Amino acid sequence: MYLERLEAKAGFPKAATLSIVVVLSMLAVWWPTVAAAHGERAEPPFLRMSTVQFYDTHWSAKTIKVNEEMTVSGHFRIVKNWSMSVSPPSLTFLNVDVPGPVMVREASYLDGANAIASTPLELGRDYEYKIVMRGRIPGSYHVHPMLDVRDTGALMGPGDWVTVEGDAASFTDPITTLLGNKIDLANYGLGAVVTWHVIWVVVALAWLMFWLRRPLLIPRYEKVMHGEGESLVSGTDRIVGIGFLVATLLIVMGGVLVTRAEYPVTIPLQSVWMRIPPLPEQPETVSMKVDHVVYYIPGRTVELWVNVTNHGAKPVRVGEFTTAGIRFLNASVSKADADFPPDLVAPNGLEVEPNDPVQPGETKSLHILMTSEIWETDRLAMLIADPSSRIGGLFMFYDPDGNRSIVEFNSEILPIFKRNETQQTAQASGG
Repeated sequence: MYLERLEAKAGFPKAATLSIVVVLSMLAVWWPTVAAAHGERAEPPFLRMSTVQFYDTHWSAKTIKVNEEMTVSGHFRIVKNWSMSVSPPSLTFLNVDVPGPVMVREASYLDGANAIASTPLELGRDYEYKIVMRGRIPGSYHVHPMLDVRDTGALMGPGDWVTVEGDAASFTDPITTLLGNKIDLANYGLGAVVTWHVIWVVVALAWLMFWLRRPLLIPRYEKVMHGEGESLVSGTDRIVGIGFLVATLLIVMGGVLVTRAEYPVTIPLQSVWMRIPPLPEQPETVSMKVDHVVYYIPGRTVELWVNVTNHGAKPVRVGEFTTAGIRFLNASVSKADADFPPDLVAPNGLEVEPNDPVQPGETKSLHILMTSEIWETDRLAMLIADPSSRIGGLFMFYDPDGNRSIVEFNSEILPIFKRNETQQTAQASGG
C-alpha cells in the first residue's frame, strides 16, 4: 500500500521502488556504521538521577596494549530518595560495561573488599569502587562502571573511550589450578568445546533429516483436520525416537564419566552473596533546603532557589553539581579533571548568586543556575516528561582548604517557557 502511494506521488513504477528499497536494506546490512557508547542516554532521567550517583570516576589509562591492565575507580552514592518506580538495591553486583568480551576483568573491589560476589547496599550511603581490566581485542571501546541491581537491571555510570592496541592473537590469560597446573584460559578447553558442538549438531541434523523426508506442514495439517492425525506417527517413528533418546542419554552419561576421570578435583560454582559495609558517614557540615526549582526550556537552564546552612567551622562555597555522570562546575571554585570526558562536563555551567562563601553558622539564600546544552544532548531534559517530574543529584561544597562536603539533592521541577515566569516564581516563593 505504501509503495502504491509512493508510485502515485513520485511517478516511480512499483517494481523500481521495490528494488530501491531492497538495495537500501541490503546496504544497511552490509555497510553498518559504528555504534557509539551504550545507549545510556536512552535511559529515562529518573533512572539516572534517582538511583545511583557516580562521582570521582577515574580511568587510569585511555590507551593500553593487549595484555596490559587499566582500572576504573571512584565513588558512588546510593541515593536516599531512591525512586519508587524501581526495586531497591537489596542485592547488587559491581560490574563494568564494555561492548562484549573485548577486555578481561581481573578484579573488582568495594571499599577495599573483594567484590566478586553480590552484596546488598544501603540507601543514602557512599561506596568506593575499583575495577581492574586487561586488554584483549584491539579497538576503541566505551567503558562504564556499572551497578547491576536485582529486579531492576543495569545502572551505568559515566563512560569514556579506551583504546586497546596490539595483536589479539598475542592475548594470554594464564592461571594456576588447585593442583598447581598452569593453564591459559584464553584457549583452554577449546578443542572439547568444538567437539561437543559438532556432536550435538550432528545429532540435531540427523533428527531433523529424519522428519524432513516426510510430507511437511500442509499435508500433515490436512490429515489432522480430517481426523487422521494418529497415522502421522508410525511404529518406525517411535522406534527411531526411542533410539535418539537412548543415544542422547548415553552420550551425556559418557561425557560425564570422561570428564570426571580427566578432572577428579573440582569445586562447584559459587552462588553466595556477601555484605560489604559502606564508607563511614561524614559529619553533616552543610544542609540545603529547597524553595523552588524550574527548568527554563528555551535557555536550557535549571534554576533553583535554596537555603544553605553551614554547620561547620569553615566557610564553604558551591563548587559542583553532579547528576547522571554529568558535572556542572562553578568555574571560580572547581576545575574539570584533565582525564574526565569533556562531553560530560559543563565547565561554566553552574552559577551561584551570590557567589560569596556561606560563613560558619550562617544560613544563606542562594539562587543557582545550571545552564548547558547537555540537558538536551544527554536527554536529561526529558525529566519534565516523567510522571514524577523530579530532579536529583549531588551538590559539592568546598571550604578554603579544599575539603569537600556532599549534599544529596532531590526536588520536584517545573518546566517554564518564559523567563519572567522564573522571576515571578522566585518572588512568590521568597527566593
